[in-house]
Amino acid sequence: MAEKTNIVLLGFMGSGKTVIGRQAARLLDFDFADTDEEIREVTGMELSKLYRKHGEIRCRSEEKLLISKLAKKDNTVIACGGSLPPDPENLKMLAQKGWFVLLTAKPEVIRSRITKKRDRLLVSGKVTPEIISSQACSWESRYAGFSDCRIDSGSLNVDEAAEAIVEAWRSRCDT
Repeated sequence: MAEKTNIVLLGFMGSGKTVIGRQAARLLDFDFADTDEEIREVTGMELSKLYRKHGEIRCRSEEKLLISKLAKKDNTVIACGGSLPPDPENLKMLAQKGWFVLLTAKPEVIRSRITKKRDRLLVSGKVTPEIISSQACSWESRYAGFSDCRIDSGSLNVDEAAEAIVEAWRSRCDT
């Protein structure tokens, strides 16, 4: 089995994967990659626009191609996009070198974060904490077999959450 040299952040949209991931990467002197940002860079479109224009199959194709490249890297914090639940095959690719952190937050915290940005793929109409709770619970069950560490990002600020990731990463070999 390959050494775990990457940190892979999972979580529902608005859980803080991008902002916390960037800070954790800085603290560890790792590279940082956000799958949604990387897809936007390659396609020239926000994920929500790509999805509306070309559909889920195209989004998944772009995601799979990107994940296959990121999975081969070392010393990288990878934030998996929160707009679409990660495909199990993509998670398996990332698991070859990835140590997984599941970021969670209460539905009210997620709602306040995601309603600030209208380019979120699944944000349309009224987003209630109940809808978020239901979707987040479904997504988290998909991540269950991959999560090495779980952090409540809703109860911590960015620096605290990033430091918790770094501390858990460094102590994973001590146990």
